[in-house]
Amino acid sequence: MIKSLSIIIPVFNESLTIYELLDTVNNLIIKNGIKKEIVVVNDFSKDESKKEILRFIKENNSSNITFIENDLNLGKGGSIKKALEIVKGDYCIIQDADLELDPQQINDLLEPVLKDEAEIVYGSRFINSKKKKKESILNRIANKLLTALGNFCFGVKLTDMQTCYKLIPTKNFKKLDLKENRFAFDPEVTAKLAKNKNLRWKEVPITYNPRTVDEGKKIRWRDGFRALFSIVRYGLF
Repeated sequence: MIKSLSIIIPVFNESLTIYELLDTVNNLIIKNGIKKEIVVVNDFSKDESKKEILRFIKENNSSNITFIENDLNLGKGGSIKKALEIVKGDYCIIQDADLELDPQQINDLLEPVLKDEAEIVYGSRFINSKKKKKESILNRIANKLLTALGNFCFGVKLTDMQTCYKLIPTKNFKKLDLKENRFAFDPEVTAKLAKNKNLRWKEVPITYNPRTVDEGKKIRWRDGFRALFSIVRYGLF
């Protein structure tokens, strides 16, 4: 039975979208009366992200939002690890601050858990999905290749390992000895969760509105190489 959900939002230079994203998440009504806890981590942003986060909190007087500020840039994985130290929900999910994913679909990820069909649920951008207009074909190919290698090394069957939307029991999430601080965090989490053979997995399709580099997308080719290293390191060794 899930009574509470922790939504972790790492933020780095997302001043143009973070206010709207927080408004959407804060107003999200989660099915079955599940309470939500929102943990926002400002990862040493150089823009007005902190100002926008504090403005939202002040204007909405929201008691379920916790604000964390990093004293230096830790990366997405590092920010999530910092949030994990304080979250209290029965489950955790990660929400990017860039509006590429629709927070309303968090309810879709909860459905298999509520039906007792799975403990781990990933939101896949690639189930029954064609390439989006602004989506880089190279990024799409890289994601599919990394996911295929991850499936082979971890013994899972996923279509989108690099997805932001990972719904994970908090007690299991906190037990993982996580090392990666940036985008290689995704395969590391998958590899270490896969070692627990008692966990059931499921994917659900999600919509995806990709950004370009000019619009603020931060993942780069070097992150793909680090993800490749992460798959081999945590999956095989």
